[in-house]
Amino acid sequence: MSTVKSSSTAPWWPLLRLQGAAVAPRVRLLVFPHSGAGPNTLFPLVEPLPDDVEVLGLSLPGRERRFGETPGCRLDEVLGSVTDEVLGRDPLPTVVFGHSLGALLATRTAHLLGPHCRAAVVSGQVPGRTRRRAHATSSEEDAVRLLRDGGGTPEWVMQDPDMLAHVTRVLRADIDLSREAAVGFEDIRLDVPLHVLGGTADPLVPHEPLDGWADHTTGPCRVRRFDGDHFFLLADAHRAAVVDTLREALAH
Repeated sequence: MSTVKSSSTAPWWPLLRLQGAAVAPRVRLLVFPHSGAGPNTLFPLVEPLPDDVEVLGLSLPGRERRFGETPGCRLDEVLGSVTDEVLGRDPLPTVVFGHSLGALLATRTAHLLGPHCRAAVVSGQVPGRTRRRAHATSSEEDAVRLLRDGGGTPEWVMQDPDMLAHVTRVLRADIDLSREAAVGFEDIRLDVPLHVLGGTADPLVPHEPLDGWADHTTGPCRVRRFDGDHFFLLADAHRAAVVDTLREALAH
């Protein structure tokens, strides 16, 4: 797939953690957040990682430090940002980690990185051609319903009309990106260990098809299911186990 250069002046890949000057990075972790969110949402999962892990988070238009930008981008822009901003840094073995929409983008990025990628961790996403509920979203009302059913959105956002309208615009833009990333996804094959995480009570993503992720890599595929909803990975009961999975992937 061809890539295009980003026209944004804000970085797509800011550091999620300050790197200690005395610690040289050994490995790089790329973090891909879910629809409607910025990478800092997943910060609790990367904060405990060793100091020699350089952590970069994908920051799409319309959130966090890019809040003032119009939401929406194309898959080529995301992959172009990887080429420009990630591959433009000092080379390091790289692991990708994505949740929901982020799992699709992480897999696409791992494919783009080729031998630079050592492992992938995907969460809250179905493989292959499996139908995705979010892709049936066609109206603002559908998007609000998706936010409520998925959980993870603070109640104050749901009660603030202006903020809810902004979050809904971001979410619908991300769903368009997710639809694009899913086109031909069944043909994506990686050559790295693949770690798959899912919630058994996820109202948006069924856990039964998760074993099908094995078709997306020639390497080993480990599937772990957790009691919980779409944001099981941030629950206090499971956070340590998810961090352990990241540690394992980074050790490959």
